[in-house]
Amino acid sequence: MLIRTIILLAATAAAPFNAAARDSPGTGVPNAPDPPIASCESAYAELPYGTILDLLDPDAPIGRREAALAAYERLAAMERCPEFGYTLGQLYRHGADLPGNLVEQDVERARALIRPMAEDGHLDAYADLAEMEMRHANSREMMKWTQVYLHFVDDVLMDYIEDASDAHFQRSAYNGNLLARAEVIWKWPKPRLPRKLIRQDLNEYLAEHGERVTRRMHERMQGKYQRHSAQDGPGVRRVPGSGDCYVKPVGRAGAAAAAWIVEVLPSGETGRIVMENFVPSPEATAPLKECLLRMRFAPHAGHQPILVRVPMVMGSRQGASIRGRRR
Repeated sequence: MLIRTIILLAATAAAPFNAAARDSPGTGVPNAPDPPIASCESAYAELPYGTILDLLDPDAPIGRREAALAAYERLAAMERCPEFGYTLGQLYRHGADLPGNLVEQDVERARALIRPMAEDGHLDAYADLAEMEMRHANSREMMKWTQVYLHFVDDVLMDYIEDASDAHFQRSAYNGNLLARAEVIWKWPKPRLPRKLIRQDLNEYLAEHGERVTRRMHERMQGKYQRHSAQDGPGVRRVPGSGDCYVKPVGRAGAAAAAWIVEVLPSGETGRIVMENFVPSPEATAPLKECLLRMRFAPHAGHQPILVRVPMVMGSRQGASIRGRRR
């Protein structure tokens, strides 16, 4: 089986990078204030350059790593800048499973730190919540976040996908695999949970948060309010066509996801690349890393590198589909 990377939204550097198998090579307030770009950017600019790289790089000097951790612990208290807490939340989510991690696993803290990022319009963070609860067999919470994630895939992301092949990928591949796994774990509790809870939990969440989150996601998809502090990579553009590649998957992983923080130099070349997140294991994401290393970026203005978060997923188009199976 071969894996292909497909770039869905080349216009925005923070858009997801998706890989598919082939048979041949908030509160619901509509007028909530805009994100606090200035305050978040100011706090980020005060950090030594590359702080987030040092935080996630197991090969960085331990003194710099400890200083980076202390800085992110402090900045995570900035409620209107959820990007700081999100990166810290990934550390608490994965614990010792993330190579070189300086903190022990603390799922409760991870939940509190990752959810605000999701509600600030970062679609992938909802999948993070679903995967985290799935790993710990928390069936009801796992299904709720799976359904919320897939709702926003349908309600927001699909508005920006014109290619039929890419649309099919979104209805199968990683997303179909996620739903299939969620259905299995949903059946684990004894006595079984009533299926009516699935619709109930989704509707209750959307009634409270849906309008605001939808607006923020559309803004992100349109490239509005990008900021360096969130590693949105303003000014960074991928060279067209450089994101497609074919690699062999690792082991039996039917789907995998990962995110890296990539240092893009003014020349367009890449510097340090560090892993921030993964599913199901760092080893299973090796094919995604191969695709990432083949990616090329256009030169950008200025003399300083720009850091960008690159999330990627892979899965088989021939696998489970989300059509007709969500609720």
